[in-house]
Amino acid sequence: MQINKQQVGHRIHELRITANLSMAELASAVGLAGKSTINDWEKGRTLANAERMEKLAVFFKVPVNYIRYGSLTDYVTTVFKETGLNHSEFNVLLWEFVDLTTTNPDVLSSDVFTPTAHSEQDQLQQTKIATALITPTINYAINQIVPAVVRHFESDNSTYPEPDEVIQAGCYVYRHRIQIVRRTFTGKYNRIVRLLDNVDLYEKLQPDDDYKRYLNQTTTPQKNTSNGFSLDEKYQIQMNKLITDFHQQLNKINAAYQAELAALEQSGPKSAAN
Repeated sequence: MQINKQQVGHRIHELRITANLSMAELASAVGLAGKSTINDWEKGRTLANAERMEKLAVFFKVPVNYIRYGSLTDYVTTVFKETGLNHSEFNVLLWEFVDLTTTNPDVLSSDVFTPTAHSEQDQLQQTKIATALITPTINYAINQIVPAVVRHFESDNSTYPEPDEVIQAGCYVYRHRIQIVRRTFTGKYNRIVRLLDNVDLYEKLQPDDDYKRYLNQTTTPQKNTSNGFSLDEKYQIQMNKLITDFHQQLNKINAAYQAELAALEQSGPKSAAN
C-alpha cells in the first residue's frame, strides 16, 4: 500500500512534540547531521528510508508500521477505502450491507450512478450531489466493520497484515453482519422497500397501441372481443392502489420505529448516568 508522506510527516511531528524534542535533538538521536532532514520529513517533502524509519520506531518505542500508516485502525480503514472498493467481492458485500441498512432511497437511486446531465457544469453539479450522498454512506458502512477486523489482527500490532488479508477479513465480517441484519426490522423493511421500488406502478397504463394490441390478442385470443386491455388496466389499477397503500402504511411503521429508536438513543446515557 502506498505510503502518504504528508501523514507520515505529521506522525513524526506529533511523536517529536510529545517527546518534547527539538528537530536537532531528534536528528542527533537517529544519526543525522542536522535538523533539515527532520524538517523535510515533517513537511512531507521527503520520506525516511527503511533504516531511518526503523531508528525512529525504536527511538519512539512504537511499531514502524505506526509511523508508515498510523494506527492499525487507520491502516485497516485506508485499505478498505483505497483497495477494498476496487475489490469485486468486497464492493458487492459493502453495497449489500448498505442496501439493508440505509433508509435514504436517494443513496441507491440509479440517477446517482448514471448521470443524465448534458452540460459540463450540470455534470459537475451531479457529481458533487452524488459524492455528498455516497461518500458518507461508504464511510459509515466501512466504519461498521473496522473494529471487528482490527480485533482479528490486533494480537500483533508490530506487523500489519497485507492488504489482501485485510480485505478477506472484511468480506468475512460483512457476510456475517449481512446474515444478522437481514433478520432485523430495518433489514426486512429495506428489503421490502427495494422490492416495491423495482415495481414501476404506472408504467404502460396509457393506451399505447402496441400494448393494447398485445393484451387484446393474448388475453382473449379465441374470442371476438377486444377488452383484454381494459380488463388488464382495471386490475392493474387495483393492484397499484393496494401496493401504494401498503407502501404508505409500511413507511408509517418505519417512521414510528425510527422515532422510538431516536428517543431510546437520547435517553440511554441519562438512564446509564442515573
